[in-house]
Amino acid sequence: MNLKYFKYSIILSFFFVFQSCSLLKVNLESDTEPLDNQMIETRNLTHSFVNTFFHDVRVAADSIFENTENKEVQVNALLWKIIATQQAKNKIFQINPEVALIDTWILTTTMSDFLEKGIGSTMFAEQQPVAINASKKLAVKIDEIAKKSFKSDYDEAFHFVDSIRKNEPFTSYDFYRETLHDNWYEYQKIPDSIANGSIGTLSQVLSDFSTKFAVGGEQTLYQSQWATELMLKRSNLDQLDLTKISEDFNKNTEELLRILQEGGVNLQKDVLAFQADYRMSIRALNNNLDSLSIFAAKEMAVFRDSISVERKAIMSDLDNTSEKIVKTAMEELRETIKDVLFYLIIILIVILLIPFALGYMTGRVFTKNKNSK
Repeated sequence: MNLKYFKYSIILSFFFVFQSCSLLKVNLESDTEPLDNQMIETRNLTHSFVNTFFHDVRVAADSIFENTENKEVQVNALLWKIIATQQAKNKIFQINPEVALIDTWILTTTMSDFLEKGIGSTMFAEQQPVAINASKKLAVKIDEIAKKSFKSDYDEAFHFVDSIRKNEPFTSYDFYRETLHDNWYEYQKIPDSIANGSIGTLSQVLSDFSTKFAVGGEQTLYQSQWATELMLKRSNLDQLDLTKISEDFNKNTEELLRILQEGGVNLQKDVLAFQADYRMSIRALNNNLDSLSIFAAKEMAVFRDSISVERKAIMSDLDNTSEKIVKTAMEELRETIKDVLFYLIIILIVILLIPFALGYMTGRVFTKNKNSK
């Protein structure tokens, strides 16, 4: 009877051991800590602001350009939408959603001050109110986003942004400022180990890059178009009237034919005068083309530098993300190997020791039965 119960216990032991082997399944999910709901909401709200920023600045700059004949104002309008939208894209699409919001908030409000009461308050002459109204509207919008994102911590974030806004105003229309990542976390007295926290799961990282590349590609097309308009405006080629040039040429040709027909002493004088005018025209055209070539070379250099910086920033983000993903995968693999070895040892113990114990116990039972007889 005891032997029978022992057999049942052995069978149950094998059942539970192999049932637990389901734990041996390799877990391919990364153990990277995902961004919490508040961070996801912050990222989504900040990303939604990029289209609002681009649209409002573009519409305001185009309105200024079309409603003035002042060349300097037109050039400033083109520069504003080129530089402001580029800086906004750099701030909004950072890895850390909270820092992206802080930097975008500071950029938007400080730009508003710059255009209303700062050095840029005369950039657009009589069209200045158009730029001021657009920038104020954007400042109100980003403030609303900050309230939704920071919730109870809004006052703390507002004081930080307001301090930077007042103490470090923009001094030129390049609107450049280094990221305030370290300043923000130092202001909150948060250690670096927490400040450089999770970048999110792989799917969250890829989603962020997808949005960044989609907006970046569209914005690059706009930037190229605006850079071309700026080049033409600065070189005065946008005012070149080909119809008028053709009419003037026909007029001069007819005058030449008339002179040739009249002959006489005046022929030589008129031909010489015509030749002088023609040479002056050619010389002026050559000068314009030389200036245009120099300006085009400079603009292309600036555009290449901008693309190079953007590419380096993207590759840096990819390198950091890849490094963290690989590190996480290796840690997960080590833990999985440990679990596999542990269960293999258990299985070996069961396979080797249970038959031995079974034989030993069977021998003892037979020995007792034999002695009892």
